[in-house]
Amino acid sequence: MSERNDCGSFMGGLLMGGIVGALVALVLAPQSGEETRKLLKDKALELGKEISDQTETLKEKGRELLTRDGIEIEESTDTNP
Repeated sequence: MSERNDCGSFMGGLLMGGIVGALVALVLAPQSGEETRKLLKDKALELGKEISDQTETLKEKGRELLTRDGIEIEESTDTNP
């Protein structure tokens, strides 16, 4: 049970770290507006990839836990909630 809480805490910290990092970059950026927008776009893409990677890791861990407990799950092809 505590592993699940640890994953949630980690994901929350990752998200907050990304947001704080983006804000600090905006405030302290010595670049022009165009350069700052490009930097933000790049960081947003980087953060999105990291979140996607972490989501996949969490899915794998969830599958492992369910398999360990003898519960089978189907892979959903629907990407919309």
